[in-house]
Formats: sequence, structure tokens, C-alpha cells
Amino acid sequence: MKIDREVQLLERAISQSDYPQARKIIELHIDKFKKQFVRSTLSMEALALVNVVLNFHGDADNKDVYSRETLLIIQHINKLARDFRFAEIKRFSFLQKELLSNPKIYDALSSDAKALIAPPTKES
Repeated sequence: MKIDREVQLLERAISQSDYPQARKIIELHIDKFKKQFVRSTLSMEALALVNVVLNFHGDADNKDVYSRETLLIIQHINKLARDFRFAEIKRFSFLQKELLSNPKIYDALSSDAKALIAPPTKES
């Protein structure tokens, strides 16, 4: 039985507790990990992580909130707010105004960032 390269990379990342790398592998090859015969070759830990990532990507709202780019943007905004960099947070939030108009993403910000950034307006 031939084991795919992606499955081996995923198993190696999980055995080394490198979960960010494992998530990246799953997200890059998400169509492959949706197939039942590939999922049957995974260990229990790998299968649990694949199920979590697939659940996040299954819902359209979660895909926006939990994508890698969005999480990095939220983390950067929170860091700017924690370091009191008002000019940079104003400039960065203006560049990301479409993303921050989503209430779920706005709710993911820290309380410091919420104090500096206006909440999104409700669309009717």
C-alpha cells in the first residue's frame, strides 16, 4: 500500500507537535484529506486535527474568521493596540476596513483594539 507524501508529512508534523505546520499541510491539500480512503490511513491524532480543520473550513463564516491571513491580521492589530501605536493602528485598520466590517472578526479583537477601532455598522 502506497502512502501519500502529504500524509507522511502530516504524520511527521503531528509526531513532532508542530501543529501550525500540520494545519498548513491540511489547508494546502484540503481536497485530498476530504477523501475517505486517505482519512482511513491517518492516525487518531491526525484524523482529529483534520476533522477540526475541515469543520472550520466547512462553514463559510468560519472560513473568513479562521483563515491564516485573517488570524495574522487580527494578531497584528492586537499587538499594535497593546503597544499603543495609534497612528499605525489607524492606518492599518483603514487598509483592512472591509475585513473589520465583519462583526465576527471585530469580536475577535482584543478589548484594547476595540477601544481604538470603531465597531462595524449594521447593514440593512
